[in-house]
Amino acid sequence: MSLNYQDEKLFLGKTGDLQEIMSANQGEPCYVYDLNNISIRYKNLKASLSGLKNLKVHYALKANAHPEILKHFKSLGAHVDVVSSGEIKKALENDFVGSDVIFSGVAKSAAEIKMALEVGVKQINVESPQELLRIGEIAQSYNKKVEVAFRMNPEVNPVTHPYITTGMTENKFGMDQSFIPELVRILKNFPDHLDLKGLTMHIGSQLIDLSAMKEAIQKLRSMYREFEVHGFTMNRIDIGGGVGIHYDKMDEEADFSLMNEYGKMVCDELSDFEGEVLVEPGRVLVGRCGVLLCQVEYIKTTSHKVFAILNTGMHHIMRPALYQANHRILPVVKNDQLSKKVYDLVGPICESTDFLGRNRNLQELKQGDYLAICDAGAYGFCMANDYNFHEKPKEIVLK
Repeated sequence: MSLNYQDEKLFLGKTGDLQEIMSANQGEPCYVYDLNNISIRYKNLKASLSGLKNLKVHYALKANAHPEILKHFKSLGAHVDVVSSGEIKKALENDFVGSDVIFSGVAKSAAEIKMALEVGVKQINVESPQELLRIGEIAQSYNKKVEVAFRMNPEVNPVTHPYITTGMTENKFGMDQSFIPELVRILKNFPDHLDLKGLTMHIGSQLIDLSAMKEAIQKLRSMYREFEVHGFTMNRIDIGGGVGIHYDKMDEEADFSLMNEYGKMVCDELSDFEGEVLVEPGRVLVGRCGVLLCQVEYIKTTSHKVFAILNTGMHHIMRPALYQANHRILPVVKNDQLSKKVYDLVGPICESTDFLGRNRNLQELKQGDYLAICDAGAYGFCMANDYNFHEKPKEIVLK
């Protein structure tokens, strides 16, 4: 397990004594990551998809871009999915090469596209006809042929938070079938510089119910056949990422069960496909593998509730404020002899949205206690900021 108590002290993995780490860091907030758990999850995901003939796993770098984590994924045989030129640079700085990179993102600038061509990315995922035209013109100026895939919008509604739903026509992402004639016209204007390799999709994040993803894959294959009717020979389907984790419980077996269900569904839908199948997981590989440690600064009791005021908040982990995400919060040292109290756990930022948990039933807390914000390995530090000029937390990697 990634998190477990040993003699009442909370550990990350087998060796990550979180009390010892916090004491060494003088109680300052810090992220701690466990590479071993990443390995276990990556190998499980690969095994669940072993029925596919030509599978490529492209880790979604935006989930967690710590250099040691990126190098670890490279050592495991993974590739990467990026959404900016900055992320391309980050990948190249940490052992990946251009051909490892899928370049996604809805607003690629001309400079970013030029960089993608210069480093030789594997594929650019195209989000609009104007973007395709820009890529064609830049490729022509470089006298290069660039491999592209069209991000199609399957118009399915996954069961997730509306801010991370990306597969419907009301979202800014992707293109529906009405775009196909214009895309075909642009492709035919650049026969020597645009190479349509396949179709891609991404319907949203934190997916626990996979029925919408199954429907989306079926719709993507239907669109794939439509492009073939127009005379394009493709050999690639990219189904994106989005598989979630169970934030509300410590039972990691539920995560592995979901990964296995995902693998079986994808294999069932694509086992007859002869080309490459690309997947872009992020959260499911790293979410459980990190914690954000913090300290109680004050206990404030009002006539309505009790606040535990922490030295971390929405500036260090934005998900609770932005998505109403429910991260488990655990004492770093457990004491079953203490009575339970209900707390709102809040941070130092001058915003009422600065909370990490509301109405949490925890052992009685006191000033100076250490707490762990669980399952913070994905979209934690990478979304952190220095609002109110607070320093960002340190990151510590367990080898």
